[in-house]
Amino acid sequence: MKKITDKDIFSKPEFEKAEKYSERITVKAIVKNDKNEFAFVTNSIHKCILLPGGGAESNNLEKEINRECEEEIFCSIKNIKKFLEVKEYRNRKAKKYHTICFYGEADKKILDDRRTEKEKEKGLKVIWLPKEKAMNLMEKQIKRLEKGEIKFYNTSFNIYRDYYFFKEFFEK
Repeated sequence: MKKITDKDIFSKPEFEKAEKYSERITVKAIVKNDKNEFAFVTNSIHKCILLPGGGAESNNLEKEINRECEEEIFCSIKNIKKFLEVKEYRNRKAKKYHTICFYGEADKKILDDRRTEKEKEKGLKVIWLPKEKAMNLMEKQIKRLEKGEIKFYNTSFNIYRDYYFFKEFFEK
């Protein structure tokens, strides 16, 4: 299982390694539609593309990733398969994220807006991209991250982790 730390993301980490971490289980998804496009979410604040997903509220992780997809990309997913896991040690608030990535296919459209109030406030929206365009945008985000141009701590981890998941998906 891959381990991601502040040192992997930041050339000069701002926060010292924590002595103890509280754990949070999160789920992410690589979702393909019938046009061979992949789902990503973005918002008007960080303007980056990320895989759909979020914090798990139960131990049923397939149910959780489906809930997150209904909320963020306005569709349920089918043929869900567990794909890859990472552990992220985020020193800023001494959090250890155990993130499980799933693969699935877009299924039924969700007509009602299930985004959280916070997601609505930030203007979270879904975009569907072909593999090549998505990979190109993600590589540009990684370059911006390496140059220190991304100023959001958690978003920096999310960019790094989601790029790893997406890249590994096509290499396996």
